[in-house]
Amino acid sequence: MVKFSKKIQNLIADFRGLPQDNSSSVLKDERSVEQLFRDILKKYVTKSNIKVGAEIFENWPRIVGDMFCGLCTPHRITATDALIIKVQNSIVRQELFFRKEEILQRIREICPQSGIRTVVFSL
Repeated sequence: MVKFSKKIQNLIADFRGLPQDNSSSVLKDERSVEQLFRDILKKYVTKSNIKVGAEIFENWPRIVGDMFCGLCTPHRITATDALIIKVQNSIVRQELFFRKEEILQRIREICPQSGIRTVVFSL
C-alpha cells in the first residue's frame, strides 16, 4: 500500500470532488494483532502486578469481610496504584465506601508490597 502525504491526499481528493482532510491526524504503521498484544502486555502488565492481584484475590474474604466478599470482586490495579473493585449495586458501593480506610488497611497488612494507594468502587 502506497502512503501519500496529507498534501497529496488532499490534491487527489480535490481532483475527485471529495472533501479535503484538514485534520491533524497522522497515519501510523500497521501492526499485527500479535505485536499489538505484546506491546500492551509490556506497557501495562508486570509480573509483580499479577502476583499482587492474585494475592488480593486469594485473600478477598479477609479484606472485605465475609458479608461483602460475594457482592464485590477486585477488578484491576491501575497505573496510579488504585484498586478498582466491581460491586453488585449502589447500596454495596455506598457501604464499602464507608469502609474504604478499613479495606485499605487490610490490603496493606495482607499485601504490604502491593503499593495500593486507594480503592475505587465501580458498578
